[in-house]
Amino acid sequence: MSRRLQAGAQTIGLLVLAACSTASPTPAPASTGSSPAVPATPTAGASPTVRSTAATPTPRESAPTVVEPTTTNTLPPPPRPSRPAPSTAGELSATSLPVPAGWKTIARPGGAEDGYQGNGTWVHGRDPRYAAHDVITLGCADVTRDDYPDPRAALEGSYTKKQGDAGIGLVLQFDSVEKASAYWRVYRDQVSACTAGDGPVSVRLVKSDAGLIDQRTYPDGDWTEVGQRAGARVTLIILTDPGHRITKAQSESLLRQIPAD
Repeated sequence: MSRRLQAGAQTIGLLVLAACSTASPTPAPASTGSSPAVPATPTAGASPTVRSTAATPTPRESAPTVVEPTTTNTLPPPPRPSRPAPSTAGELSATSLPVPAGWKTIARPGGAEDGYQGNGTWVHGRDPRYAAHDVITLGCADVTRDDYPDPRAALEGSYTKKQGDAGIGLVLQFDSVEKASAYWRVYRDQVSACTAGDGPVSVRLVKSDAGLIDQRTYPDGDWTEVGQRAGARVTLIILTDPGHRITKAQSESLLRQIPAD
């Protein structure tokens, strides 16, 4: 299991991490300059900040040892944002992300904890290395940066609903279809590894020819994610979904709205 999940499923990772910190509920797919969060966005930008739910050891208990995956290609801590994030990333713009039915876009202020400064729009460019790493390490299998290619650009968007639910969209642009496909394979394997239901994150895959649909249950809430690889792009959208009420038809409709590369 990845170190983020061992830490209590820090939901939707920094892809889904900024949105919920500014929206009242807790996804994904989260956003620090470092990952919902499927999240994480991901996880996935939209972005909720989720605190670890791991129990605090008693004086007679010893804290569990977290074994870090070995990699020769590690990322340093992300720099603190010093200026508003751009509203585009390479050829990616706000038109690269669809808006789910019943949701609306929202401009979030961001901040040091979120890994970006807001720019007055609902989308912001991210360092593609951190964006790709944040969402792919939210799965339930060990993965390092040596296991997948980096995209060349990443754009994250934030969604909200009237009741304060948060959502995140993330689109990754790769140099080639082959690189996007390689990343997509690892990402899907990560999601599938969470279907065993024996960890802090439980995932149910919804079979669909339209793309990836999965329903996630974290210790602090429920989320539904859709994802698709189209050409040299990978697009992930993760939405707060208490009780998993978003239907397969609604998810497939959203997948069909994802612009082609």
